[in-house]
Amino acid sequence: MSQSANLVSALKQVLKDGGISYAQVGDHLRLSQSSVKRLFSAGGFTVERLEAVCDLAGIDLLELARRAENRRHRLDSLTATQERELVSDPLLLLTAICTFNRWPFERIVENYHISEQALIHALARLDRMGLVELLPGNRTRLLIARNFAWLPDGPIERYFVAHVQNELLAGEFVPGKDLRRFAWGLLSAASAAQLRTKMQALLETFDDLTRSDEVRAEGEQPATGACLLLALREWEPMQFRAMRRA
Repeated sequence: MSQSANLVSALKQVLKDGGISYAQVGDHLRLSQSSVKRLFSAGGFTVERLEAVCDLAGIDLLELARRAENRRHRLDSLTATQERELVSDPLLLLTAICTFNRWPFERIVENYHISEQALIHALARLDRMGLVELLPGNRTRLLIARNFAWLPDGPIERYFVAHVQNELLAGEFVPGKDLRRFAWGLLSAASAAQLRTKMQALLETFDDLTRSDEVRAEGEQPATGACLLLALREWEPMQFRAMRRA
């Protein structure tokens, strides 16, 4: 990631931490909200505009540069040992998932039957694991990268397959609100590679949208929990394989 992209990424995080929405940034810069979103997604900030947004967020460019440098050294993934520790304790895993999705302390307590003392203990464990930095007032600073991903076939993914996947797919999918589609066909290696690229782009879009909704202005429709599952594998139903010629 380029230095300018690092700065913009760090600035996004500063706005989210401060609860400042794109609409507020637009008012400050005298731009439409869509124009602000394009600035953050495509770059193109002038130094003057960057300084103006920093002023709105209560931070100077030097501090922003320091945070951008810190972000360069964030974790892209955990070790297998760290993932095993998370799945060994449901409360710790829930705290990690909520924190990685930037839920503040108060929101976790409000939504789950977790005492403040138990949540502080879980956050302290995440701090000792090097995943977050526990700050005064029970605030947290993430030490994972923006493109953080679980280990392929690691403890977290195996936990998902064993405990979450069937529950997710078996639940009701509401038309107009949810979406579930299954497609089967024949793909060449080149076509499969092209499809994997498009799936990765969709995941990045999901990531961008969830992060922009974290700073949704008060009074707008609240964001709710959502799960996006993408899967592509070389596979054929057992009944079809049984009819294949040798």
